[in-house]
Amino acid sequence: MSIIKCGLGVRPELFNTFFVEEPALGFLEAHSENYFGESIARSQLLAVRKDYPVSLHGVGLSLGRADNLDKPHLEQLKSLVSDVEPFIVSEHLAWSAYSHRHIPDLLPLPLTEQALGLMCQHIDQMQQTLGRQILIENPSNYLVFDQLQIPEPEFLNTLAQRTGCGLLVDVNNIYVSAVNVGRDPEAYIQALDSKHIGQYHLAGYTEVSRKISDKTDGKSEILLIDTHNQPVYQPVWELFETTLKQHGARPTLFEWDSDFPEFDVLLNECEKADNLIAAVTKRCDLGGAGSNKKIEIKSQPVVSDLSALAAMQNEFLDDVFGLVAQHRAVVHSQQHRIAVYQNNLFGAMQDYLAEVYPATQGVVGAEFFKQMVQLLIQISPPATGNVHNYGANMRLAVEHFDGLSALPYLSDLIRYEWAQHHAYYSKVSDIVDLTLIPQEELLTLDVALNSSACLIDSQYPIYEIYRQSLPTYEGQVAISLDQSRDALLVCKLGHEVQTHVLNDSLRVLLLEVQNSKNLLQAIEALSGSIKPQELTACLGFLFEKQLLKPASTMELNQAEEPMLH
Repeated sequence: MSIIKCGLGVRPELFNTFFVEEPALGFLEAHSENYFGESIARSQLLAVRKDYPVSLHGVGLSLGRADNLDKPHLEQLKSLVSDVEPFIVSEHLAWSAYSHRHIPDLLPLPLTEQALGLMCQHIDQMQQTLGRQILIENPSNYLVFDQLQIPEPEFLNTLAQRTGCGLLVDVNNIYVSAVNVGRDPEAYIQALDSKHIGQYHLAGYTEVSRKISDKTDGKSEILLIDTHNQPVYQPVWELFETTLKQHGARPTLFEWDSDFPEFDVLLNECEKADNLIAAVTKRCDLGGAGSNKKIEIKSQPVVSDLSALAAMQNEFLDDVFGLVAQHRAVVHSQQHRIAVYQNNLFGAMQDYLAEVYPATQGVVGAEFFKQMVQLLIQISPPATGNVHNYGANMRLAVEHFDGLSALPYLSDLIRYEWAQHHAYYSKVSDIVDLTLIPQEELLTLDVALNSSACLIDSQYPIYEIYRQSLPTYEGQVAISLDQSRDALLVCKLGHEVQTHVLNDSLRVLLLEVQNSKNLLQAIEALSGSIKPQELTACLGFLFEKQLLKPASTMELNQAEEPMLH
């Protein structure tokens, strides 16, 4: 596939623009983890791939972690790759997890022989699982470690030689790192091996002035932060031109991940890249890696002693989560820069959880919500690289604030918002089909509620509290806490997440279905408490909303999520 036109990073907010305007782009690139699970966003990505080649760019597998890769994460990625059939799959020279803790950021890896062996081992595992070559991207660096380091270009070249992977050369990251840690960016480019390069990335950074510490008499430093919310700066354009002259053209992506401008601004950046590629290279030289390349992958030797790397990663996470001001394994003059990763962690989690819990934030206010998120991260840090699981234990934060006793409904509100989030990404399958099951077998069939279904049984009018606390609500807020007791059913029908305010009959039937082996047991348990006409209507509701699935003993014992909160 000869792709010379610049591609653009895609986000769910941009899908409608692609469908309507059909811009002339070379390809689209999606962050893999955003499309885990079954959602409208995933179906839109599958729809847009009919018109554009798609590359998948992973940010959460944590290839540099000093323990085992997360197999469920890798299987989710394998499923996505199978559905999307991307022409490029990529990940990072970085880590983001160790043991039970995960950070939604790309953390620095000491470039030692031990780390090299570990990266080779994990790249091999990823490529074997996916059955194809991947590309590895160079990171943005804000600090370096106080030990002998393999030069980063040499480290990347060796990864490619040993594993057969390719390289994703992020030109912005090279420039950002060069400024932050004192490198020669052109020498870095020249040291890369052309034959391994499969893709380029371009993006914008943010320049910040930071106080070094309270002990330095107000001294500050300039750092470049890889924010992906700015146009490409001139020094990066110049370095990209150097890269093209040295290595030739490759599929090139422009990234803009937040604070979206007008769409024409994004297209203008892509056009600049197109013009530069055309001016520097007379032909599309795609002789490097990538383009859905299948390779013969040889297993890497297992790294036997990871104790030193594991200890460093565990201590690094302790410092980030614990807000410690420095990390002793880093060169002394840069130890304070661990604050960059702390800011990235708390900023990313606050932004994401504000989208998951908009009504909760509306009730407590943005500043108090920020405190809740910071506390949650410390008492219950993310455990996986699947972003859709972040914030599942938000209720724990409520228990640690005495001042929230005046909001007795808050825990139920959090449960309701999480139920909607969980349902959105749930896979609903194997639904009981009335047309395929004889009526005489239906009542005795072992059934369970589908994985999206959740009943919120609250003493408070949670639905109105939620509705009137959203930032989009217009009108006077008027809620009396004793005006109703809500039983809400959250479920997914197709791609639509639905909320149903249940009457007493539906509520007790759903509770009995959850607690019973089959419908006959549930009906017998309700004998005399629901009129036959009401029972018929309630059963009709269960089938209309496709709430029931056949359940094996294993499924009943290993439910994905408790339905009743």
